[in-house]
Amino acid sequence: MATEDTIHQFNLSIFESYLKDVRTGTVSSMISLAFLTVISMPSVDKTMLALWFSFVFITAAIKYYAYNFFNPEFDAASLAKFENWHLVLQALSGLAWGSACFFLLKTGDLNGNESLVLNMLCVLVAYSAVVMSASSTGMLTFVTPIIASMLIYFATDLTHYYWWFVAALLLAGASAIFGKTNKKHVLSQVESQLLNKRYIDELNRIKANVQRANLDLVKKNEALVIAQERLRMLATNDELTQVFNRRHAMTYLEKVFAELRRRPDDFVLVLADIDHFKSINDRYGHPAGDLVLRGFSKMLKEQLRQVDTVARFGGEELLIMLPKTKELEAKAIIQRLCDAVAAQPYKLQGQSVKVTSSFGLAYYQVGDTIEKLIERADQALYHAKKSGRNNVKTYYEADMAAYIAAV
Repeated sequence: MATEDTIHQFNLSIFESYLKDVRTGTVSSMISLAFLTVISMPSVDKTMLALWFSFVFITAAIKYYAYNFFNPEFDAASLAKFENWHLVLQALSGLAWGSACFFLLKTGDLNGNESLVLNMLCVLVAYSAVVMSASSTGMLTFVTPIIASMLIYFATDLTHYYWWFVAALLLAGASAIFGKTNKKHVLSQVESQLLNKRYIDELNRIKANVQRANLDLVKKNEALVIAQERLRMLATNDELTQVFNRRHAMTYLEKVFAELRRRPDDFVLVLADIDHFKSINDRYGHPAGDLVLRGFSKMLKEQLRQVDTVARFGGEELLIMLPKTKELEAKAIIQRLCDAVAAQPYKLQGQSVKVTSSFGLAYYQVGDTIEKLIERADQALYHAKKSGRNNVKTYYEADMAAYIAAV
């Protein structure tokens, strides 16, 4: 069972586009920083201006440099860690820009130059917040410290509260406008990709489990079929010789006799026996005897017709059933078998040994039972062995010999 592996990376085109915007936003913020520094020089203490400039510049540089650590192969934990640092840097950057209220503006009436600084600050900060933010949460983290700084600054002189409202509205409005036209919330998109990846991985895991379960089920079904087939073979076949066993032979004969009682026909029953089989076991061992018995059974199966049936009747005796076969034809078939067995040598303990067999035939007669027919075949076999073995005898021949002996 093959599974599909999820090959997943973040959409790099999204992040590369965002990094481009970060660089653009950084350049814009640096221009804004330079512009605000220049227009603030006439009215702001040079030391305060230098401190604010350094604060903003350093935080912007750190923020810009931090994005070099983004890895498109982040997992969920690494992305969460990156986003936490992103929010910290956003908040720090917001404080840096918001500190302009204390470094660049004086307490009291705002003159025209300071109003320009405040308005430019709001617009440029809003633009930077959107462009340089990787998520909506990050943008709020950046803007919130600036608004808080404005609130604290204008709270020192409530007579200029309207400036706080104007600045806050200007900042919120500019943020909304820029956010509408420049939605580059990369982390949100990456989080969505991670979520999708988890769903896909989970689905693939479930699919793999189902496939494994199906494969196991198929294997178990195959094993069950094999076991059932083996049980069927054991129920009908002899394990040593691989021909039918005695139970199956009797079942087969019951069906044959039921048909013969309805519609009499030619049928021949043969008992076959390996000559001197006990001496083979005694001289060469039981494994050699098993080898001969298997070879004997195999030869009978190969030499007989497809309609004929062979079964192990007991020990080295085999039962052969020849349906729709006349007497002379049956004896000719069995004689060929007898000759073939005698011509086939066996390799026993390095020696070439020839084995012979004896056969007794009995022909079905109307009114016969299975037991009677087997008994007549057994009498014919006994006569074959008594007549020197390695031959074929019929019941009539055995009966005639018994009659002559009696006279």
